[in-house]
Amino acid sequence: MGKSSAKNPMVNHPMGNPGNPNPRSVAPRDAINDWHDPYLVDGHPPDGTVCSQCGAVYHNQHWNWDDRRRDTLVAAGTTNTIVCPACRKIQGQDPHGIVTLSGDYWPQHREEILNLIRNEEARGTSTNPLERIMDIREEDGSLIIETTNEKLAQKIGRAVHGAHNGDLEYQWPENNRLARVNWQRSLEAK
Repeated sequence: MGKSSAKNPMVNHPMGNPGNPNPRSVAPRDAINDWHDPYLVDGHPPDGTVCSQCGAVYHNQHWNWDDRRRDTLVAAGTTNTIVCPACRKIQGQDPHGIVTLSGDYWPQHREEILNLIRNEEARGTSTNPLERIMDIREEDGSLIIETTNEKLAQKIGRAVHGAHNGDLEYQWPENNRLARVNWQRSLEAK
């Protein structure tokens, strides 16, 4: 059952309000359009399908981390295997979220920020194994984090901003397929 746009006319906008400066705003799950995502297969794979790359199990129309179920399915020898959408995005090097941390603050707090980023990934993958970090690299004095989906990029930006303040900006293109999250802070800022 979806949200009623009659009750909340802003429900279909990714940030709830086009001019919303609130960095804690998150797009409602039903506002993320995934039907045009080439990595999602049409229809559903059979229940009990296992990803041949990461071992995630497709059960009850969701990908899950379930080692016991995976081991049972593999031991039975009747496992249907495919490569899950997240692994396909990683192989294709096609991020759906890019977080850029810039300024002279983040290098001074590198380990703390990297731990925060990894904790957000762990929290995200515990609920949805398709939320993963594809790459973390330094480029031109910035830290670039590429994610497999938009939600994880938003969560990482929100977590870094919540813990370290600074300036946070979300950018959503028309097709809503790639979220860019930019965070900046200099050492002088508090």
